[in-house]
Amino acid sequence: MAVSCAERGDKDMQEVTFDFRGKNYAVLGASSGIGRQVALELSRAGAGVLAMARSEERLAELKSQCPGTVETAHLDVTSAPDDEWDSILAGFANRQGKLNGAVYTAGITGCTPLKMYDKELAQDMMDISLRGGIQLIHHVSKKKYSAAGASYVIFSSVAAYEGPKGILFYAAAKGAVQSAVRVMSKEISHRDQRINSISPGWIKTEMTASYLESVGANLEDAHAAPLGIGTPEDVSGLVLFLLSDRAGWITGQDFIVDGGYLSTR
Repeated sequence: MAVSCAERGDKDMQEVTFDFRGKNYAVLGASSGIGRQVALELSRAGAGVLAMARSEERLAELKSQCPGTVETAHLDVTSAPDDEWDSILAGFANRQGKLNGAVYTAGITGCTPLKMYDKELAQDMMDISLRGGIQLIHHVSKKKYSAAGASYVIFSSVAAYEGPKGILFYAAAKGAVQSAVRVMSKEISHRDQRINSISPGWIKTEMTASYLESVGANLEDAHAAPLGIGTPEDVSGLVLFLLSDRAGWITGQDFIVDGGYLSTR
C-alpha cells in the first residue's frame, strides 16, 4: 500500500524540518532517485511542487502519494521546444503562483573512455547534465514565472573533482555544470535570485546500479566511503536548505556530499 507524504513525514521524525507553505518549486528529474526524494520532501514541507520528468508512469505514482500538493508534467529536456516549457510553466504559475525555486537532478551516466569515444552517448550526457539544467534556469528565472529571491539547485558530481577513468564525458559535463552555476549566479542576482550546485558521491539509485552492472562492478566493494554508500535522503536535506531563506546569502557555490569519499582518493 502506498504511503502518503504526510505519513512519511510522521515516521521520519527528522531533527531539522522546513516550512515551505505558500511557496512553489519545480523539480526536474522527479520520477526517481534524488529528484523524487526532493519532490516528496518539498511536498511534505507544505510546498506546491511541479514535478517534471520523462516517465509519465512514475510521475503518476509520485502524484498519487502527494495528492493536492504535486502537479506533474511530462518533459524531455533533450527535445522539448521553448513553447512546451512555457506552456508547462505558465499553466503552473496561473494555478499555483510563481515559483520560489527549482531543482535539476536529471542526468545519465555510462562508460565513455577516450579510446572508445561514443559521440552519441557523449552528446546525450552533455545535453542532459548540462544543457538541460541551463534550459531550466533560463525558463524558470523569467520574471513572469518566478518570484524575486528564488533559489535554484543543479546537480554536479564528485566525478568532476576526482576525474575517474572511463567516464570522460560524464565528469566533463558535471565539471561544466559548476562553471555554468558560477556564471548564472551573477546573471540572476539582480532579482536577488540564487543558484548553487551539489556534488554527491556514490548514491544508491537506479542510475548508479545500472552503470555498475554494465561495467561488472559492485557499489559497496568498488566505491566505499568512510561513512558508507549514500542514499537520496543523505542529499535531499542540503537541497531544502539551499532553497530556504536560511541560505539567502549563498550563491554560485558547489557543495560536496559524499560521505568522505573524496578524502580516500
